[in-house]
Amino acid sequence: MILTRIKTAIILLTIGLTATFLGGWFYFAFIAFLLLQASREFSEIYKKGGFNPNSVILIFSVFVLVLFRHFFEFKYSDLLLALIFLVSMAAFTIKYETSQQQSPIDLAITLFGVLYFGWVGSYFISVMSLDGGKWWLLLCMVIIAIADSGAYFVGRKIGKHKMSPKTSPKKTWEGYFGGVLVGIVGGLLIGLLFHQFNPNINVFNSLSLGAVLSIITPLGDLGESMIKRHLNVKDTGNLLPGHGGVMDRIDTWVWAVCIGYYFITLFFLK
Repeated sequence: MILTRIKTAIILLTIGLTATFLGGWFYFAFIAFLLLQASREFSEIYKKGGFNPNSVILIFSVFVLVLFRHFFEFKYSDLLLALIFLVSMAAFTIKYETSQQQSPIDLAITLFGVLYFGWVGSYFISVMSLDGGKWWLLLCMVIIAIADSGAYFVGRKIGKHKMSPKTSPKKTWEGYFGGVLVGIVGGLLIGLLFHQFNPNINVFNSLSLGAVLSIITPLGDLGESMIKRHLNVKDTGNLLPGHGGVMDRIDTWVWAVCIGYYFITLFFLK
């Protein structure tokens, strides 16, 4: 199982790094694929759970939000979100008239998916648009990868005290704090390495970014676990052997790029 996870991770890492360094449409296509596939998985697991989110509205809205973030950054975002909300509510109101009594719940699920993958997920694009964006993006992603690995191995070795017994029974406080410590140290070391490529990355901001992301982003993993636990689903898909679906893989990534974007723009870039 571990070997399968490693092989899949290497392939995904290779594709991701290639897309990141090529940039432009290559990077957009890679991110759009991840977010659209995650949106599809999100819709499917809810349908298996007896709900009926509108996959067409969800996937199309996510694509448009990512596309507009790529072209216009945050310009027109208020207009897009307003249109998506109005169209969605109208569509589910019509469905309610055809005796689909849980339409209000399906509307909420659909709009949550749009915000999660379309709005928050689009921070993958926003981070890349920063000065030296690919190095900021890689810093965030490497911190998360190191922290996740640290939490996994420390928790597996010495974990005893359950962190979230209802949501994710295998996670322990020992693993969490191990991941935080490894993420901070990893952020510092990677920041020192990346400084030569992006002078804005230094010891202070790589250390602080490592701390913030390592401490907060596990909530993204727990949030997805909450959804899967509620729907009695182990994995959101099987596209990534050893990892499950794309949604399983990007849970902490989405949090990292959103938090990272604002942390970087508010404190590190003037």
